Amino acid sequence: MSIELLLDQIEDIVEAGSKVPFSSKVGVDAEAIKKAIEDIRLNLPGELAQARTIIADRNNILVKAKNEAVAAVTSAQEKSRALISTAEDKVRELVLKTEGYSKGKVEDAENQARRIVEAANEDAKAIRQSAQVEANAMVENTEIVIQSKAAAETYIKNAQEEAHATLEGAKAQAENIINAANEQAQRTTEEARRCADEAIDKANKWSAEIRVAAGDFIEEIMATANNAIASSLAEIQGARASIKSVTGKIDTPEE
Repeated sequence: MSIELLLDQIEDIVEAGSKVPFSSKVGVDAEAIKKAIEDIRLNLPGELAQARTIIADRNNILVKAKNEAVAAVTSAQEKSRALISTAEDKVRELVLKTEGYSKGKVEDAENQARRIVEAANEDAKAIRQSAQVEANAMVENTEIVIQSKAAAETYIKNAQEEAHATLEGAKAQAENIINAANEQAQRTTEEARRCADEAIDKANKWSAEIRVAAGDFIEEIMATANNAIASSLAEIQGARASIKSVTGKIDTPEE
């Protein structure tokens, strides 16, 4: 028989007792009450054992919850590290590719500029040589030596100016090509870094969400365990209080 039923039985005995004249006391069957109290005492160890079992289960639940939380946080940290490592690897790979691409573009621009300058030098050299040959021919084939020399000098000067202008234009074109290559390389590198930063931010955000979910899971388990323990202890305390309340009202008649 449960403690609740035994307490109900004691209350029934008290209510069935006869009132003592000129008093608020009630005469009851002492033997029946003693037997009910004895039965309650016999049942209390079982209730206490059940309470201890609940407490032990609570501790097991807490340990299990802590272990699961640690495992969840560890898993989240490992996944976060893996995501960050992957993002960093992709960043390094992208930066290496970008640097290689940029270096290749710059080298191509420098080679192209070098070829343009060399071609301009060759053209200028050919123009000077042609001018010199024509000037020498004019000097050798004319009777007016002074006019021939003046014309030759003018022709050579014009040829040198044209060669200089051609060389300056080639240099300007080469600088433009190199600047364009450097700007393209810088834009490519910045875009690679931006993509890498976004990947790392997403990995850190996902890791934080996993940590918050693990903490909420632990709080929910602990709250459930505490509620179960509080309910069991409240039942036991209620039973004890009922026993004290009933025994305080009992007044056995004198024989």
